[in-house]
Amino acid sequence: MSGVADGNGSGRPQRLAAILHRFRVDRIDDPILLEQLQEAALDFISRTVVQQRFLRRMTPPAAGPVTPIEWIDAKELAVLLHRSESTVRHLPPDAIPGRRQAKKGYRVAWNKQVVLSWLAECSSQ
Repeated sequence: MSGVADGNGSGRPQRLAAILHRFRVDRIDDPILLEQLQEAALDFISRTVVQQRFLRRMTPPAAGPVTPIEWIDAKELAVLLHRSESTVRHLPPDAIPGRRQAKKGYRVAWNKQVVLSWLAECSSQ
């Protein structure tokens, strides 16, 4: 984009677009000239697509506010589910999504955001 942003040929792309927009192909009678125009147009389009993809990769992704993952224990999950803590602890590991446990016997926690979205999905059915 430096050609447009810093004044280096800043009017050229706009002028070229205006010329191409007004160009009348139906007034050309020579088939060889039409074929050459078609090849030139296809080449131009492919180069613009490549440049556009390059620029999309070069732009940094929009960095939104990154919130840390909030982990809740069985007691807090029981409150959200309106169940007892004992019931939550005895559920199978895959019964509620967002569960994390390092090893057997270690502390179990659930991703609060995943649990809330799962609850919203369940209540909408």
